[in-house]
Amino acid sequence: MMEAMYPHIYWTPYAAYCINLMFGDIFKENPYASVFTKAVKIYSYISQRPLLLNLMMKFTNERNLVRPVKIRFATAILTLHSFYLQKKNLRKLVLSNEWKDNRYAKEAAGKETAKVLISPSFWNDVVRALKVGGPLIRVLRMVDGERKPPMGYLYEIMDRAKETIETSFEGDVRKYEKVFEIIDSRWSNQLHRPLHAAGHLLNPRLFYKNTRNNTLDSEVWVEYHQC
Repeated sequence: MMEAMYPHIYWTPYAAYCINLMFGDIFKENPYASVFTKAVKIYSYISQRPLLLNLMMKFTNERNLVRPVKIRFATAILTLHSFYLQKKNLRKLVLSNEWKDNRYAKEAAGKETAKVLISPSFWNDVVRALKVGGPLIRVLRMVDGERKPPMGYLYEIMDRAKETIETSFEGDVRKYEKVFEIIDSRWSNQLHRPLHAAGHLLNPRLFYKNTRNNTLDSEVWVEYHQC
């Protein structure tokens, strides 16, 4: 209503919230949904049993696996990253005599935990989730931080995030096609406004770099003039 009355006023949604929704949509898809579910089950099983928790902390050098932050799906990516950093230690844990001699290891859930942690497919899915989530986490940190105003950077960092994802999958479109559909849908229908293009062009750090490389497309100029 305000925009209708005053064309020079622009409304733009909270960027961190929109990126969180991107994460939410991505984590409804497999393998991202299934790998995070498995990680949560493993952590829940171990953390709810003091004996196993102490054993895990021994093997991970007192490092925890869950890194809670205020945005739910950022917690998912950071947790998977913690799992990945502790991959060797977690595999050593479930292959150790201390684990095998433990009564919990003989339970169905204990056997399933060990099976998942030594499964190459689980770790491949963790890596795949990190390839998608890592670049978006960097966007999230930018827009949700207070180091510098994000308006003049959002257009650029979203492009960079997609380029990073594409490069990490070595250009195999099948592996990131659905993710790009989700990102583009949220970006086009909800987050992106001409204000972001104007902020991009009016940011000297980006403008002079892009004009030297001739990477500014007509869409940016059209939206800049619209704004």
